[in-house]
Amino acid sequence: MKKCPDCGMVIANQAIRCPKCKYTFTSADESAGGGDAPVVTPQAAAVSAAATGKSDKVAGIMPMIEVNKDNVDTLYGQLKAAIVKRKTEFDHFIDFLENRTSWLTAPAEIKGPLACEKGLLIRSVAVAKQLLRIKDTIMPQLDEESAIIIALFHEVGKVGIEGKPLFIQEETSTLGTTSTLGLSFSSRLSSSSTSSNPTYTINNKLVHMNVGVRSLFLVSQYMLLSDDEAQAISYGSDVELLNGKLSPYTLLLSTALQMQKTIYEDSDVVSGYSFTVINPS
Repeated sequence: MKKCPDCGMVIANQAIRCPKCKYTFTSADESAGGGDAPVVTPQAAAVSAAATGKSDKVAGIMPMIEVNKDNVDTLYGQLKAAIVKRKTEFDHFIDFLENRTSWLTAPAEIKGPLACEKGLLIRSVAVAKQLLRIKDTIMPQLDEESAIIIALFHEVGKVGIEGKPLFIQEETSTLGTTSTLGLSFSSRLSSSSTSSNPTYTINNKLVHMNVGVRSLFLVSQYMLLSDDEAQAISYGSDVELLNGKLSPYTLLLSTALQMQKTIYEDSDVVSGYSFTVINPS
């Protein structure tokens, strides 16, 4: 634990901002606080560079990397490894998501290009890549770990809650049933053409919440968020509700999300307007 030099509040070592007085800790504060502060090793720095696409030899905004089922796990792993200062609380939340919810398999929506297995993870990783390349170009002073956290978790509410996913796969035959985990047993026995195009519906057994509200509800149980991060996660998809009072983080997230959904998830727009997309494969 460490103490805020402004207000004296005792908070977790990995916190980058005091939740009471909004004091932002610097590297000098971490050094003065003793040996408990996280140290960014050269290996971690290299991982962070890979996750964000940074290079000392490249100027200007980086081209967007195509995120798909084949590379999403690798890119997701790079983003996770880039979290160093807040690793403990971040890892606890990731463990919950990956082992007790549909985070790794849920669709991003019930209709559209990402209404598919892993759709939510693909969009979350893609939005993170979008946000980081925009941030590094026009707002490099903003915290990188905060950027990754709000991008990865802005739609995490779409997993529902433990044991109750928001999206459930519809039955594909009269012999099939839909499990409480959102998996259709009939789809395992159906033809490859049917299983490759699943259909989803909303789980009406969940208490109704806006996706941003549910996302904040889940994240805040495991992570201490700044007010900037809380606003971004809650309103990144609904910025019109803020009446123009967006924090820089919310503005970046909203921009990255809209770019991803309206441009990079539409192959006709990408090709029609000659957007550059890198396919790592």
